Amino acid sequence: MRNVLHLIIILLGTQWGIQATAETNSKGNCPLVKIEAERLPDLNIPRYGYNLFCLNGEPVVIGGHTSGFVLTPTAEYFKDGKWHLIQTVYPHDGGFAIAMKSGKVLIAGGFKDNLGIGQSFEVEKYDPITHRFEGFGCLAHKRASAGAVELDSGHVLITGNWYADDGMEIYDGQSTFTHVKNVSLSRYLPHVFRISENDALILAGYDYHGKRFDTILIDRLHGETFKDSLFDTWHPLQYDISLQSNDSFVGDEASGIYAYLMPVENESGQMAIVEVCDTVFSLLPTTSPIPIQSQWGKIIYYSPIYTDQQRQRGYMVGSDKTGRQYALCIDYAKKPAELTLYHTDVLTDTTATTIPVITDDGNLLLTGFKSFYPNSNFTPSASVWLLRLNGNDQTASAQSKNGWIWTGVILAVLAIFFIGYTWRKRNGLQSSVEPEKPSEVLPPKGDEQLMQRICLLMDEQRLFLRPGLKVSDIAAALGTNSRYVSDCINVVKGIPFAQFINEYRMDYAKQLMREQPDMKISAVATESGFSNDKAMTRYFKEHTGMTPTEWKVNSQY
Repeated sequence: MRNVLHLIIILLGTQWGIQATAETNSKGNCPLVKIEAERLPDLNIPRYGYNLFCLNGEPVVIGGHTSGFVLTPTAEYFKDGKWHLIQTVYPHDGGFAIAMKSGKVLIAGGFKDNLGIGQSFEVEKYDPITHRFEGFGCLAHKRASAGAVELDSGHVLITGNWYADDGMEIYDGQSTFTHVKNVSLSRYLPHVFRISENDALILAGYDYHGKRFDTILIDRLHGETFKDSLFDTWHPLQYDISLQSNDSFVGDEASGIYAYLMPVENESGQMAIVEVCDTVFSLLPTTSPIPIQSQWGKIIYYSPIYTDQQRQRGYMVGSDKTGRQYALCIDYAKKPAELTLYHTDVLTDTTATTIPVITDDGNLLLTGFKSFYPNSNFTPSASVWLLRLNGNDQTASAQSKNGWIWTGVILAVLAIFFIGYTWRKRNGLQSSVEPEKPSEVLPPKGDEQLMQRICLLMDEQRLFLRPGLKVSDIAAALGTNSRYVSDCINVVKGIPFAQFINEYRMDYAKQLMREQPDMKISAVATESGFSNDKAMTRYFKEHTGMTPTEWKVNSQY
């Protein structure tokens, strides 16, 4: 039998080597797939440093600077095959923008003067239906190169700055911006990740002068600053593209799971992907290392990860000195995540960085190139390219079709060998073969004892009554690791952490409504640990089919 296993290993290894040679680039084992770049009509104004969205199926660019590093108080939207130029109230070069659940876009801050100098307080909203801008307020801190995220309350958390002091402020959803908390470090283009309905983490790799942090500190809107040992080895990637946190979202908001992908690199230049879920940071397992070289030279990745939530893919964009553009595709729903490196031919705007967005049909739009060599903000481009990524599965799989046919043939032959061997052994014809060693028993993935301790903690100390309870809070109470707690709940209970906690909260809310039927629903939500009655109502409807009020009326006391 040992000889048979050796044969399997040798044949499969040979086949894998043949297949890898056919499918991979010259520097690694990630499939390399060529795609066509379609040139679309140019922007009306060459620009860079703007924000880019795809709203109601229309790409929209807002603000930035144009030739000569001059601020431009304009925006453009693409419709009927051309870009339409419109005026903004203020210029926003290096400002932040966020598409809100109301359907409008909040735009604020940016450089006060030409040449990327100073910061501004100016705020406005964009209505993608009317294509109109409206100025209405003033930031609490003048800012450039900031980040923001909208919370369940409809408030927006804003933080980050360039060459000026930082701090956290909240936009109330109407007209007021209020400083709410200092930060441990002033950051340039920070990541702002939601970790619950109304809480968020803030981190970045570079300070407000663009200098690399030696130590990564993570701030929290509601909680203490902390560190994670992962960042002792890995460092957030550097880029100068404005961050919109929802662009990298991979969670399930309806279930209370807030998860994101973030690119990182180590001292040797190797790259990886970090998955941020709650307060837990972990490397995303992938089928191959992230390729940092192609047959044409070094790949310079310069973007965060943009996720196509409908198709459960993420893309990180890069370029090389020849002028080829790259899009690393991350099939994050697969375990481990599959990687595919798409590349174009040499584009006319060579050796450049660009601002990307995923279109509604799953393709990648690249706009407003700026030269890497030299790094010039004085001569941005108006060019626009479309990379047709959706539908390229067949291209990638066609490269490996023949390899897998041969793999199937080999496995069929080996199956015949195995059946013959088993028959001979059962009939006493293999007595000279040494007996098989008993297979090693693997430990169970779930830890029943740890699960019992978690449940006991819930029952006795009722930690679920704390609004914004985190995995790390439970891990600290038990003196263990956050990852162990999260994995244990997922494996033993078969549900994510947020659902596990919300089930306790819902049961407690039901008990309150039975015992105190006159208590207001908002009070029940607060007493049960939900962030608000809206969050409790959403969870009740999802798991009982009724609102809390309907459940109370229909329940038997």
